[in-house]
Amino acid sequence: MKAIDFACRFLSRLQKDKLSPAARLVLIAVAAGLEDKMDIARETCLSVSVCTTQLRHLEQLGEVRCVSPLAERYVLAPAGKERLRRLFNFHIAPHG
Repeated sequence: MKAIDFACRFLSRLQKDKLSPAARLVLIAVAAGLEDKMDIARETCLSVSVCTTQLRHLEQLGEVRCVSPLAERYVLAPAGKERLRRLFNFHIAPHG
């Protein structure tokens, strides 16, 4: 699979996901390894307040979990890992 095929398939799947665009950005940022709320806000170009709201929403959904309430650090929870697994689960036809 070429990179453009991968990107198009991923973006198509992402667009069909039920999460809001802001929640999807935050979830992907956490999946990419960003744990700190301020880093997530900076990298997604979301305001800190929107980022906080989305992190709390994702936490309520069980998609992320807060590992440090004082520092406001988050990691993927099992439901978030499963959502991302579905987003990246492309049916790839064998080369032939």
